[in-house]
Amino acid sequence: MAARQRDGLRLFGLPPRAGERVAALWPGPLAGPDGRGTSGPCAAALVWQGDDAEVAAFLGAHPECRWLHTTAVGVPHAVLRHADATGLTVTNGAGTHGSAVAEHVLALLLAHFKGLPQTLAAQRERDWKVPVAAELRGRRTGVLGLGDIGRRTARLLDAFGARVRGCRRGAGGSPGSGFHVPGVSAVYGRERIDEFLTGLDVLVVAVPLTEETAGLVGDAELALLRPGAVLVNVGRGPVVDEAALVSALRTGRLAGAALDVFATEPLPASSPLWSEPGVLITPHSADATAETDQRCLELLLDNLARFGAGRPLRNVVDPARDY
Repeated sequence: MAARQRDGLRLFGLPPRAGERVAALWPGPLAGPDGRGTSGPCAAALVWQGDDAEVAAFLGAHPECRWLHTTAVGVPHAVLRHADATGLTVTNGAGTHGSAVAEHVLALLLAHFKGLPQTLAAQRERDWKVPVAAELRGRRTGVLGLGDIGRRTARLLDAFGARVRGCRRGAGGSPGSGFHVPGVSAVYGRERIDEFLTGLDVLVVAVPLTEETAGLVGDAELALLRPGAVLVNVGRGPVVDEAALVSALRTGRLAGAALDVFATEPLPASSPLWSEPGVLITPHSADATAETDQRCLELLLDNLARFGAGRPLRNVVDPARDY
């Protein structure tokens, strides 16, 4: 799979510093997403930020492309279908986002339990008002998805004294199966998701969006949580049924929600989530740190060097599993 001198490389949304590093490694011509820079074939594409439809259109127009790397963990369905049909190798950014996102989850949960939104509102009004606060310690907490983000989140929750259980895709992950995650007391396969959800005080959603996970958390699943529970979603928006979420908040089934991802992004101004009491919203920014960017760049450059030399790539995605 080694790159040849004449091979083109298509770039999507790379920041200038990353583009300069790529140019130093790549022997052939470079092109932006509009195609300017080369009119010939492209052997590979690097996606830092890019419109899904734009990337899919590029692949459709360039069947000769042999490798696509995205700094995201989730890969668009259209790209996966193309890879399955053509043999395109796809690699992703798994392992680069977990630290930042796990810290974000803890920040959101602590903000909720310590009443920080109310405290900040009181500060703006110069009102000396003591909030009603609670502790994370001892809370029955479930992490749905035990990839890099889920595992790192579980370790932080455990360090705060929460009682953590996890749920993963494979049926082998069940209590007593021997599948162990540090900080997690019990691991359930997704076929036992009802048992996993029952009685949780906190649910952290950290699964990628696939055909299996779309709408995974809806009315029935939210009804299994303990009354007054809190939901955090740092996976993908469509995993959680937003209408069901709003209903659970309004009926008191949920005391709050902290959301970094949404079914439609940017979140429309008309969404009731903006003004729903107890909801904390961040703009898909859980991993927006300089450290994440550096890890993404290091992985991208390492894979680019590997591709150029014909060596095995890191983080190869299985189109049949969607990640």
